[in-house]
Amino acid sequence: MSATSPTPFALVRTFVFRRYLTLRSIAAPVQDPAAEAARKARKRRKKQAKHERLRNFFGWCEGCAAYGSIF
Repeated sequence: MSATSPTPFALVRTFVFRRYLTLRSIAAPVQDPAAEAARKARKRRKKQAKHERLRNFFGWCEGCAAYGSIF
């Protein structure tokens, strides 16, 4: 026994939803170049901060490993 039965409108709903997604991406407003550049700069700074934290953390781990059984 099937829990869900396909309705005759399932194909139509899928078609309409896919067209909606397509049109939404086409009709998206064009970003201001300055705002886009600022967004990319923020993202780049955030990635740099994350990479710095990871370098510090793994440097600390290597320092502990270098001391061996002291800890």
